[in-house]
Amino acid sequence: MDRTDKTRYETVYLRDEISRCEDVFELKERILPMLKTQQDQWKDKINALIGESGLTKTRLAEMIGVSRMAVNKWCNGAIPKNRETFLRIGMAAGYNREKMDQLLMRYGRYPALYAKSLEDCVCIYVLDKGCKTETLQNYDFILNRIKENIIREESSETEDITTERFDEKLSVVRDEDELERFIAENTSVFAMTYHKFYAYVKMHIKANYESFDGNVFALAEGQEWSSSLRQCVSAIRQNKWYPTRNKIISLGLHLSMDHEQIDEMLELAHMEPLCAKNIFESIIMFVLDDADLNNILDEGSDEYDPDALCDYAREVMEKLDLPEVESFITELPEKYDE
Repeated sequence: MDRTDKTRYETVYLRDEISRCEDVFELKERILPMLKTQQDQWKDKINALIGESGLTKTRLAEMIGVSRMAVNKWCNGAIPKNRETFLRIGMAAGYNREKMDQLLMRYGRYPALYAKSLEDCVCIYVLDKGCKTETLQNYDFILNRIKENIIREESSETEDITTERFDEKLSVVRDEDELERFIAENTSVFAMTYHKFYAYVKMHIKANYESFDGNVFALAEGQEWSSSLRQCVSAIRQNKWYPTRNKIISLGLHLSMDHEQIDEMLELAHMEPLCAKNIFESIIMFVLDDADLNNILDEGSDEYDPDALCDYAREVMEKLDLPEVESFITELPEKYDE
């Protein structure tokens, strides 16, 4: 069994075991001890990356544009705070696209590279065409040049093109001049980045909260969502939010989505489905499984309450009392006794 098959087997096994948990205490005692924290996973990854790349901590810091102290903190488990930093780490290490996607999704918990995003389009071109030792330099130079020269045509029509076809068109771009023309000709495509994701979120808002008539801002205000979630919902209304994984999961709970629907939303954001090997996400999977068994997600029930899933998730997380869920609990509205 190769490493990929072993990882897949372990994930499926854990998923099945989570679904068999009778209560939250069994989850905490039997499943969670088998899992590494995200910090430990990242610590292992960054130390392995430095060793495999042959870079010193000082050289890696110089290439990325951070202090050596920042790299030291990463090597002790501190996780970089934005997607751009993960991109720069992968380029400094000489990663190809497959390895970069794994770094972004598994360790940063961000979307994979997406050709219909301007920055990612340049990154994909550089990874495919550039010399590994100069990948970061090329990326910075080309991206800055394009941002300075590009003229956005607001009135241009959006070509109805699949991501796969767009990737194919990008793959035959031969040099930087062609890349600049390619991007200039497709500004309307870049302007529609993640539009399917936005539409999916709005569809569920309209379905679950008819009184708000699909108005995401009114919903966030009316349901007393956290300020950070309100901000992302306001950006979704304007079709300009950059998806982050935990916020997507939070949206799924607030919109009373089941496991399959949250996975579909993650897929539309170009991310992996919920992962049983992640402590936080294994808890989310337990919440969704148990909520489904107890008909909390049954929209056809006379007692259906679209806010009940958030209430239940908060109840479970408070019982677990784990650092992995502390920040997420603040996303969930408090349940007041009547």
